[in-house]
This record gives sequence, structure tokens and C-alpha cells, in this order.
Amino acid sequence: MLSRHLKSANEMIADNPDSPVLVKTIDMQKGYVDSLHQHQWHQVIFPLKGLLQTQADRYQYLVPHTSALFVPANLSHESVALSNTTFMGIYINPKLGRPYEREIRTISLTPFIRELLKEIHRSNQQSGDRDSLSRLLDVLHDQIAKDDLLTFKLLLPEDRRLKLIFEKLTDTPELDWSLLKWGECVGASERTLSRLFAKEFNTSFSLWRRHLRLIYSLSLLDENLSIQTIADKVGYQNDSSYIKAFKENFGTTPQQFRTKGEIVS
Repeated sequence: MLSRHLKSANEMIADNPDSPVLVKTIDMQKGYVDSLHQHQWHQVIFPLKGLLQTQADRYQYLVPHTSALFVPANLSHESVALSNTTFMGIYINPKLGRPYEREIRTISLTPFIRELLKEIHRSNQQSGDRDSLSRLLDVLHDQIAKDDLLTFKLLLPEDRRLKLIFEKLTDTPELDWSLLKWGECVGASERTLSRLFAKEFNTSFSLWRRHLRLIYSLSLLDENLSIQTIADKVGYQNDSSYIKAFKENFGTTPQQFRTKGEIVS
């Protein structure tokens, strides 16, 4: 279920074609699917709480409270609420702003970026000086254009057999089958699967599975579960192994990640 604004983003855009930016706050209940769609304007997805999963082309992006996602205009995407989620959609008019590359970008939510997005929201609500708002959007453009510091994304497999493994592991990430066992399940030799993982993901099966498990643990960190319970649910024998892998992959501990969020009023 969606709430907060009765009008859709595209309806707001149609009603305000000359605005430099529009802002919409959206609540999604866990499990809600915002089916494949696109916007004529650029969009910044800015989570206030909860966890979104957005899919575009062959990638799944997880958008937790530590990052925002930039989606360029007219790029089809689909979003799913993995927990009860509130996020701010900031829509940037491509006719009035700076040009953007046609690619999804992850924005690390540093304190500066949080304040910048909040200030854009406030300026938009107050219908203030357009020149001031344009300067804020210029700063946002510079931040979006930076190299990604941290991206919670998964490349989706193309091969039918890898798709079966992906679907099974996303349902039960704790499953600890060997590549030989997976081969028996999907109808391929261990050697063939190893070659396919190297071809499609440029990595080994074990490293790919580790990344998938860590990505999917992000949704569990948004729930009231102990770190040990989360480690069990994503296939780690103990919490210390999970914490070590999480820190190596994301540069922070699970508990630090969990407590980093900030609710924006």
C-alpha cells in the first residue's frame, strides 16, 4: 500500500512542467511492488527508513538508509519494499537542470548529502528563490557525478541454470550446497557452472554467493533480530564470521550500519 500523496509522481510532473524540482514522500508497506515504470524527470530515491530494492536492466539495487539512488529520466525500473519503508522521491526537471548520463548511480548518504537533500526539500516546500534552488541542484549534480563509493547491487544472471541458483539462494540464502550439488540440481557439471560464473560475473561461485548473502542480510538488519540470528539466516556459522565478511565488503560492521540511519522529519 502507498500513502502520503494521492497524486502519482508522473501526475505531479504533468501538473508542474516548469518547476525545477518536485518532492514526494512515499510510504510503502513491506512487500509492496511498484511495478515497472518510468518518469520523464530524473529521480533521486532517498530512504528515510526501511529498505527498498530497485531493479533496472540486469541489476538489482538495494537502497538502505545509508544511501540514495539516482535514476535518470525515462529509464524503466521496478521497486519492492523489503520492509516497511518511507522514502522521499526528488524529481529533477531535465529541461532546467544539468545533463546526466543514462545510468543509475548510487549516492553515499554522508551528513553533507543528507543536509543537501533536506535543504532541497525545504526550498521546494517554501517555493523560494529559483536561483538558490538551482544552485542547490548544481551541488547535487556534482555529488551524483562522483565515483560510487559503495553500491549495494547485484548483477542478475542471464544463463537459465544460474537463474535457478539465484532464485533458490535469494529464497534461502543459508543454503550451503557445493557447486557440484548445484550442478546436479540445475543439470550442469561443476566445471560448466564454474565457467559460467567466471563469464557472467567475473568471479567464483563462492565469492558471488558471499556477496549475495551480505546484500540480502541488509533487509534483516532493518528488523528486530540479533546479529547472530541474521548470521544464521544468511548461512554463517557464527556472528564473528558474518561481522568480519560484512566489514570487509562494506567497510562497516552490521551494528554500525544498523544504527547509522536518521529519520528525516
